[in-house]
Amino acid sequence: MIHDDRYTLATGKEGVNRLQILHQIHKPYTEFLLARVGLCERMHIADIGCGIGSVSNWLGEQVGFNGSVIGVDVSAEQVEQARGNADALGLSNVKFVLGSAYNTGLPHNSFDLVYCRFLLIHLTRPKDALEQMLALLKPNGLLVCEEADFSTAFCQPANSSYDRCFELFLRLGNTRSQHFCMGSKLYQIFQNAGLLTREIFLVQPVAVHKETKRFIDLSLKEAADALIETGITTPEEIKKTIEQIRELAEDETTLFGIPRVTQIWARK
Repeated sequence: MIHDDRYTLATGKEGVNRLQILHQIHKPYTEFLLARVGLCERMHIADIGCGIGSVSNWLGEQVGFNGSVIGVDVSAEQVEQARGNADALGLSNVKFVLGSAYNTGLPHNSFDLVYCRFLLIHLTRPKDALEQMLALLKPNGLLVCEEADFSTAFCQPANSSYDRCFELFLRLGNTRSQHFCMGSKLYQIFQNAGLLTREIFLVQPVAVHKETKRFIDLSLKEAADALIETGITTPEEIKKTIEQIRELAEDETTLFGIPRVTQIWARK
C-alpha cells in the first residue's frame, strides 16, 4: 500500500464535462444542506477542494456582495477554470486561490462557514485536512462536509460492468490509501475530532436519463491511467467496461444508483 494524494480524475478543460454533470446530480441536495445549516447573506466562506467552482459561485450568489467566498484547489487548471466561470457570472465577491487541503494559505479564525464536497475521499490524511478546515473557522463557525461511499453504488437491473467500475475504484483507493468509502466513516471522524454533529443526512441520487448517467463512464475513463498504472486492471478491460456502461446509459429503462452521500455539519 502506498500513500498517494494525487487526484484520480481529470482536471481543467478535460474534466469540465464530468464535473458539470456531477454538479447537476448533486446540486439540489447540496443547496438543501447549506440552507438547512443557516447559510445567509454577509457570510464569509471557504470552499476547500472547490474544483471548477460550481458550489463556490452559487455560494457567492447567496451571501451577496457584503459576503465573500474563497475557493481553494490544489490544481492550477481547476483554479483557472473556476476563475473564468466566476468572471462569466460577474461574481466579484468570489475568489479562487491555489492551495492544498493540508495548507490552504488562508487566515485562521476568519470564516463563518467552511465547506467541502468530495474532497476527503481523495486524501490520504483526511483528519489533517479536517483540522485545517477547523482552524479556518471563527469561533462558533460552521463546518459542512459532503462525502460519498462508492461501495453503495448500484444498477437496477443489476449489471456486472457497472459493479466492476466501482470495484475498480474501491481497489484503487485501497492501493493508494485514499478513502472512497469516506461517506460511511465521516460521522466517526467528526466524533473523534470532538465535533458535535447536529444533524446527518444520507442522500442517494439516481440517474435515469443518459445525459446524467454518462457521469459513470466519464469518471472511469478519466481514472483509467491511474487504474492501469497500479496494475489493478488492463487497458483492454477498461475499454470494454467503459463501452458497456456507455451502452447501458443509453437504456432509459435502466437506473443508475449514484454512490450514497453523507451530509454532515457541526459548529466549532
